[in-house]
Amino acid sequence: MLATIPTYAEPTPPAVSPYAQRIEEYVHSLGWSLGLTETEGGRERLGAGYGNFVAWTYPEASFRDLCLCAEWLFFTFILDDLHTLKVYDAPEAWVPVHRRLMDIITDGEDPAPPRERTPFTKALTHLSIRTRERLSPGLRGRLNRHLDLFFQGFAEESANRFRGTPPGIDSFTHTRRLSVGMEFGFDLVELSQRVEVPQDIYETSLFREIVDAASDVVAWQNDLHSIHLDKRRGDFHNVVIVMQHADKMSFQEAVDVTVAKVQERVADFLAAEEQLLPFLTGRGVPRGACEDILRVTAGMRQWTNGCLHWYRNTTRYVIPTASGELDQQHDHLQVLLPSLDDVPHQSCG
Repeated sequence: MLATIPTYAEPTPPAVSPYAQRIEEYVHSLGWSLGLTETEGGRERLGAGYGNFVAWTYPEASFRDLCLCAEWLFFTFILDDLHTLKVYDAPEAWVPVHRRLMDIITDGEDPAPPRERTPFTKALTHLSIRTRERLSPGLRGRLNRHLDLFFQGFAEESANRFRGTPPGIDSFTHTRRLSVGMEFGFDLVELSQRVEVPQDIYETSLFREIVDAASDVVAWQNDLHSIHLDKRRGDFHNVVIVMQHADKMSFQEAVDVTVAKVQERVADFLAAEEQLLPFLTGRGVPRGACEDILRVTAGMRQWTNGCLHWYRNTTRYVIPTASGELDQQHDHLQVLLPSLDDVPHQSCG
């Protein structure tokens, strides 16, 4: 399956950070501080190579900035797993968690009583403060908004599971752009390169097409890579499954259509990227700023190709073999963010 996944021709091979070994060690120490090494499940997830992941996706970052990127990506991987636990997998169950996370991210302070704070929420609080100190108010606000949309995507997926049927392709595409989290992932490209796309450029239809196309490419590449695991879990939030259900096609036909869709979005991205320099020049953007913005779009391609390289080496998408292990795969995470008093202890799914 992996060999069929199309991507950008450049950069090939993708660059890798000179701090790859150090950042992998850093993430392991972070996992230890959060208590992940205390359970077998936690140790297995920590062994997926998340430090290597950021080494391939943010290769230009200084070690200090790479640590910030690593923590954000590692924490969002954890939250992506956490929200699928039954205690949180309902929109009304996720809402207070979403609200608490955004309070921490926005204000740098956990609103929960001290007894309900955990090493995870304390680490997220510290990360939010350090990130706020590192970014301009504009980029920090954009990053926060994109994290908010990422968590909103979790709620929409839970609502779909509650209904019990796959969404239509248009609805799925919207939700998948949120839940894949690439808008904030690409914000971190700017952090890693120490540049910033001006807000008036970021909000143009051309730059939005670049971001949307890049997000679709990453989301659908991930769906192609993880389809075996999603099928086993019975999770229909995968473009292959959605296409198969919507158009009543065979599994292989749906895979082939998805491959073609990724190719189309790669072409869309490249076409928009080619228009970017004359567009910026026409708006009077200074040469140095133009170069910075083009470095950001090149960083999106690097991120994507680096992620595909990581897929070939990570254990994150390996199907558990022990009986019942798939259902319990993320149980070890509940200690990181225990349910609050106002979170219902039942699943609506």
